[in-house]
Amino acid sequence: MTPRPTRVNKKDGTTLIQIPGGEFIMGSDEFAAERPPHRVRVSPFWVGRTEVSNAQFRQFLKETNGTPSEYDSKALYDHPDQPVVGVIWEEAAAYCRWAGGRLPREAEWEFAARGSDGRRYPWGDEEPDKGRAIYGRIFGKGGKPEAVGATSGDVSPFGILDMAGNVMEWCSDWYGPYPPDSDSPLIDPIGPAVGTKRIMRGGCWNFQATSVRTTGRWPTVPFLRSGAEHNGFRLVVDADDQHDG
Repeated sequence: MTPRPTRVNKKDGTTLIQIPGGEFIMGSDEFAAERPPHRVRVSPFWVGRTEVSNAQFRQFLKETNGTPSEYDSKALYDHPDQPVVGVIWEEAAAYCRWAGGRLPREAEWEFAARGSDGRRYPWGDEEPDKGRAIYGRIFGKGGKPEAVGATSGDVSPFGILDMAGNVMEWCSDWYGPYPPDSDSPLIDPIGPAVGTKRIMRGGCWNFQATSVRTTGRWPTVPFLRSGAEHNGFRLVVDADDQHDG
């Protein structure tokens, strides 16, 4: 893994990693929602090395007079360094605007997670184990996410952490089926214009091993808080945005 340029976003302290533009095969043949594999090209962007933490989200709520979710005061989820959970899509989008960025597009998320070599997991094709990623924990029996970036083995080819496990992550896109593949790649796709569910990406602390692959897609009602103890997100900043938040 070649180290990528980094910078710190001044607004919220997120360490951003520069993702180069590139072409890759998005999706897989494994599950219906991931078909068909198709060519995509994404432009360069910056993405958070880790998911947004409770401490960062609390600062956002303080500055915007927001209301914390029920998970903010639950012992399994309330440590300042854990990823924020219980966040509906609009709150995640609002945080990103406040921080000077936006939510990742689904294609950006997958490229940041797997690069262009078609790997099955962020670290490669080696099967996951619970020393490498945060998954397979039991809800109601002490299962919980860990501090953001605490699991160094869950790392993408660009140095992004926790893209297989810990918490699921909101993307900007509405959910819809993938288009057919073609000889020319889709350029910076943004998903359907309208929909009823938003996309979440990445596995999480209470998913099983098959669900931590880089191609997994999770259509999710954007405004429900019930059962949202796995809903988190990370920040993206456009490459042409020259200020640091």
